[in-house]
Amino acid sequence: MSELQTVKLWDEWDEINLSSPKHRIERLEILLCQKVHRGEDISQCLRVLEYLKAQSALNKSDVESAIFHKVRNYLAFDACQKLSLVVLTYLLTFTCFIGLLKLADLFSNPSFNKFLLQQNSLSKTIPKKTLKHQR
Repeated sequence: MSELQTVKLWDEWDEINLSSPKHRIERLEILLCQKVHRGEDISQCLRVLEYLKAQSALNKSDVESAIFHKVRNYLAFDACQKLSLVVLTYLLTFTCFIGLLKLADLFSNPSFNKFLLQQNSLSKTIPKKTLKHQR
């Protein structure tokens, strides 16, 4: 009872903080207690209090839903990014492997070996001084 007497009456509050549902519920509970103390009708206060509590729960579920969707989208993007990195790595490895196979096939080809031997013999027959000038 002494708490109700020390709390200012609703009419006497100059700066009422109603910025959040939590503050509105607290102030309405105080008003409800004051009305009960004075013996006034509290049915409207109870309806508003239930409404504010339901809105608070609804807002909380909306925030949780938004956070869940944001996290889910982030995880999906992260998974796509990892998958694309794996695919690009696989393609690069596959391309390098195919290139090495072609190169090995080229070196094992007898006509290429003859071509290399001819190039070596030509470079040996041309004097080194002329080779420097050709560059």
